[in-house]
Amino acid sequence: MKTLNDPISRPMQRAQQRGAASLIVVMVLFFLMSLVAAYTSRNLIFEQRTSVNQYRATQAFEAAEAGLEWALAQLNGGRIGAACLEAGALITNTSFRQRYLDINPVSGMVASRTQSAAGAPPWRAGCIWNGAAWICSCPSDGDPVLPVPVGSGIFPAFWVTFSTVGVTRPGVVQVVANGCTRLNEDCLKSSAESSNIEGRALVSTLVALKSSITTPPAAGMTVVGNVNIGGTLAVYNTEPDRGGITIQAGGMVGGGATDISTFTLRSIPGTPALASIALQDTSLSALAGTPDRVFASMFGAWPNTYKLQPAAVRLPCPDTGCRQALSNAVAFNPDRVIWVEGDLTLETVGDVGSLPDPANPAVAGPAVIVVTGNLLFTGAAAAGGVRIFGVVYTRSGNWTGAGELQGGAFVEGNLASTAAASVVFNGPVIDTLRLRAGSFVRVPGSWRDFP
Repeated sequence: MKTLNDPISRPMQRAQQRGAASLIVVMVLFFLMSLVAAYTSRNLIFEQRTSVNQYRATQAFEAAEAGLEWALAQLNGGRIGAACLEAGALITNTSFRQRYLDINPVSGMVASRTQSAAGAPPWRAGCIWNGAAWICSCPSDGDPVLPVPVGSGIFPAFWVTFSTVGVTRPGVVQVVANGCTRLNEDCLKSSAESSNIEGRALVSTLVALKSSITTPPAAGMTVVGNVNIGGTLAVYNTEPDRGGITIQAGGMVGGGATDISTFTLRSIPGTPALASIALQDTSLSALAGTPDRVFASMFGAWPNTYKLQPAAVRLPCPDTGCRQALSNAVAFNPDRVIWVEGDLTLETVGDVGSLPDPANPAVAGPAVIVVTGNLLFTGAAAAGGVRIFGVVYTRSGNWTGAGELQGGAFVEGNLASTAAASVVFNGPVIDTLRLRAGSFVRVPGSWRDFP
């Protein structure tokens, strides 16, 4: 009988021992491999979550940045409806600028309009991407009302508001845009430091109003060269605090078929009519022959730059109905610049613009009108003629016909006219255009992505 100590059984015993050792080694290696696989899977899950978070954060950031650009474009636009679109806008609608900002007519300081409820936040506007297009809401009082997109996916949205906290300069306001990866009011109302709700980003920047008139006219009519009138001309500047200058010219005043005695000039009480004329003004005559410099001296920009500003409306005067087209352009684009290509022919009776009334934004208001050609009043004077409210700058000096201008006139060269026009210097009109009209632009260095 064989025993364990039998020499024949010893090889089998050693084989069994080697098998047990191999099993232990395999189990240890399998355990180590399991740890490596688990760690690798953990890293993959972490990377996936990081990628998703980064994707959502990027979408929210881009939505917020889009909100800034959209708000800036809207500030420089015309009258809009509840869907923030200009098409079909009525004179009873307000512009985005009128709807959300209140510009002081004396100081030029900007305030954001607040909701009617006591202690309510400022009015907000916003948009959402529905997978095919941006849908926007610009309420006149309250928060945006946006449709919830149908279907699965990420539909980024943004809300925009305005703030003047810490702003001490006239014409400056802060635009704040909150972007989120979905339509969630808690997300869109909150700051970037509040509790996390999917992807959220907040960006802001200061924007400043680049006035449409850098150097307002000091006289009813300003002419860089000579004033040669073949008809009659009436110029009034009767406001006691405005200097009483009726005509300011870099050259001589008079000539043509009549002399200066045919002019009707009215200044502040106690000032003789002829004493209200500033002849051969060196500040103007020094610019003679350099039309672009003349333009820049008044508007603070070269002509080709000025007409391309965001708030400029370029109007090619039609062959018929030019007066009505200009009147509509002024009415539907409050606080914007009207750039008329070619001659401005005012062939029908009626008003262009109106006196300023900040309390009633439905009125047309005055406008800055740049005319690259001649100014032709052809509407019947006996029926009331044409009245323009604003500042008219003509790059050509031929005026014909009878009309009235309430505000101020500037002629880039010589004025050779057969017009029987009336120019009434209107300080409130000019101040309104200086403080309210023009383009909003970003203030360099003011962008930030934190509250």
